[in-house]
Amino acid sequence: MIHDPPTPALSIAREPATEQSAVPRRKRGRPLEMQPHEVLSRIREMAMRNALFRVHLDAPSLYARARRQFGTWASALVAAGVDHAAAVGAARRRSVEHRRGNLARLAR
Repeated sequence: MIHDPPTPALSIAREPATEQSAVPRRKRGRPLEMQPHEVLSRIREMAMRNALFRVHLDAPSLYARARRQFGTWASALVAAGVDHAAAVGAARRRSVEHRRGNLARLAR
């Protein structure tokens, strides 16, 4: 009678990694809620609608996700192909016009 040596219960036989059997492993941590290409496409959509002003208040989840993935909101805009300085300038111009309109209405 031949006895095989006992194997530990938690040991898992691993095959040597070959090119065909190598499966890419998922990165550690929580899975991304939104992929970078999705973030960039939503930024582009908002830029087309001139909705980038106060985005941190109107779409806080997009703003936070973009900052986590790209470091800053400005670099997320650059990655999306949006000119950050032009977007900020247009938003400031609109806000000044809006305030002037409100002052004119109050003066009447």
